[in-house]
Amino acid sequence: MMLLGCADLARHFRRGGFSTVRVRSLRSLLEPRSDIAVRAIVLGPASMGKVPPGEVVAKIRQTWPLVDVVVWAPDASARFVRSALQGGARDVLLTRSPDICANAVVSIIDSQQLLPRAARLGAQREDHTEFEGMVSRSPKMWDLFDTVGRVAPTNAAVLILGETGTGKELLARAVHRHSKRRGRFVAVNCAATAENLIDSELFGHVQGAFTGAIREKSGLFRHADEGTLMLDEIGNIPHAGQHRLLRALQEGAIRPVGGQREIEVDVRVIAATSIELEAEVREGRFREDLFYRLDVIRLDVPPLRERPEDVVFLFGHFSARIAAHYNLERPEVTDGFLDVLASYDWPGNVRQLENTTERVVLTHPNRRVTASQLRKLLPFQPKAKRAWPERAREPTLDTSVPMAEALAPSVARLERQYIEACLRENEGRIGQAAERAGISRRTLLRKLKSHGIDKKQFRPR
Repeated sequence: MMLLGCADLARHFRRGGFSTVRVRSLRSLLEPRSDIAVRAIVLGPASMGKVPPGEVVAKIRQTWPLVDVVVWAPDASARFVRSALQGGARDVLLTRSPDICANAVVSIIDSQQLLPRAARLGAQREDHTEFEGMVSRSPKMWDLFDTVGRVAPTNAAVLILGETGTGKELLARAVHRHSKRRGRFVAVNCAATAENLIDSELFGHVQGAFTGAIREKSGLFRHADEGTLMLDEIGNIPHAGQHRLLRALQEGAIRPVGGQREIEVDVRVIAATSIELEAEVREGRFREDLFYRLDVIRLDVPPLRERPEDVVFLFGHFSARIAAHYNLERPEVTDGFLDVLASYDWPGNVRQLENTTERVVLTHPNRRVTASQLRKLLPFQPKAKRAWPERAREPTLDTSVPMAEALAPSVARLERQYIEACLRENEGRIGQAAERAGISRRTLLRKLKSHGIDKKQFRPR
């Protein structure tokens, strides 16, 4: 166990048989260590200074993604608690008693039943394998997968934010599969449900409740009893429906439209949206109390343009799967094709990339595909600052070897370009460049060595 600003707690933990390591500064806490097995990190009242607690906890979680972070802050405001939890803290303890605080942390450690699963997830991360049907080489995505593995067994509400096509429903299903809930996973798109029918869709109705209600309907809350209900595009629920949804979440019970009695339900709600929900709250279009009820665990899915290391990798994954599905040979792709693929912004994200890959496979089976042919399949041209590269010739890739091996040089080249861009923007400062890239400082240093990049060349002269 690692302690920052918690001198009073050390003896309580040692008395309980736990070994402790006290760190003197946040900077030293952000340096990963392999010589100790850490089960929890406890931050004391004055350990964060004036930095928002959410930022502090988020940085710690980047360095220690599989470790519970507990904040001990007796005088914390509601805003402080909310920020810490949104940053990934397991709990915020408001007690002034060191005894009570130590007992609470011990209880958290005792409840850590995820360690074998978390260890497997860490191994998957190193091997770049898939997680619950989602394939990624991005550290940002694997941080999300780590969080899913940690919070899924709880009953906490989850809010998933992300642009259209980033895979929010896949992430919600992963939360459900890793949970301990016995019921089914049920998803509803609130944007596709008429405003006057949303109450009936969610809570059901009795026979004769309104014109057309010729029989009783149970509703999705009852359908998902003891399971998980995903409310996709939650921002589209009308204001009156938001009030009834808040009451259902607070009371754990629903009342069907036209009904007189409440029915208890045990449902974990996962909300998702592609709009900025906080802006909707500020404009008065979304209830603030409902937002805070839903925003307990936040999963922010990065768009594909923010994880360029995934583009070529996902293309290889999708093309292999699609070709096998249609019993076709995969097309040959040129270096120019891969450059176009990587430089495009992908406004439709992973869904657009998958659909484009399917068109490439179906229209060019076992044929050579060039950059110009790919451009014709894309609906939008890239921005001027990311213009298509011009090439005198486009050498084909070696299709006599597996795709991962054939694409490896291109992936390595893109990774090098991405790292150099991060270093250039941050004037060679390793810590800031690593934070920008969403990886640890140690990982960045290892990649600099493997690519032969000298950080000094990016420092201002």
